[in-house]
Amino acid sequence: TSGLVVVAKTKLATVHLSQQFEFRKAQKTYMAILNGSPQQPISGSETTEDGWNLIDHDLEDKSAVTKWKVLQTVKSLHGNNGVLTLVELKPKTGRYHQLRRHMAWVCKAPIVGDATYDEDNMRLRKRGLFLCSNEITIEHPYYNTPSGREEWSQLKKDTLNLGEGCLLEEDEESGIVSLRVRIDLPKKFASFLMHEDARANKFLNETE
Repeated sequence: TSGLVVVAKTKLATVHLSQQFEFRKAQKTYMAILNGSPQQPISGSETTEDGWNLIDHDLEDKSAVTKWKVLQTVKSLHGNNGVLTLVELKPKTGRYHQLRRHMAWVCKAPIVGDATYDEDNMRLRKRGLFLCSNEITIEHPYYNTPSGREEWSQLKKDTLNLGEGCLLEEDEESGIVSLRVRIDLPKKFASFLMHEDARANKFLNETE
């Protein structure tokens, strides 16, 4: 998996961040390209009006919940059923290989490049695993301490843009200051989708 990595700079921050991940307070977002079109509706899944799908499918007898949403579909000569699908994923639990297994086992559309859960398709493995951690929201480990709250209040802002996709914002109800970070996807995502779609369309046009 490529993408964001959270690093603590102090012992206090290490403890605070570890607790957020342990108690599932950290909100993580991933992007992935799937081999094929994810099945929907599916058993153990719900679909909301805004297009989000909810998978509630246990792994190793432990609760495993994933939200996912289709963003783009392109043609592919080597993709299952002739398509590849770009999806946004939001895991609500943190089971081993949860996203990879939910996509492969529940949606029947494994992540492109997944040598473990997409054993049959060798042609789509050349450019690695197309799974990227591109956004995370965590409670700020300093601005929610007594001294940090005082410093934050002096800023007299509900939102502070730090640039480069980093945003500090205070929740109106709880007063908790959160840090939201989002990065662009690796360029290989867009180039791969464009390349596969162009090859498929060229082939289809030549055979007509």
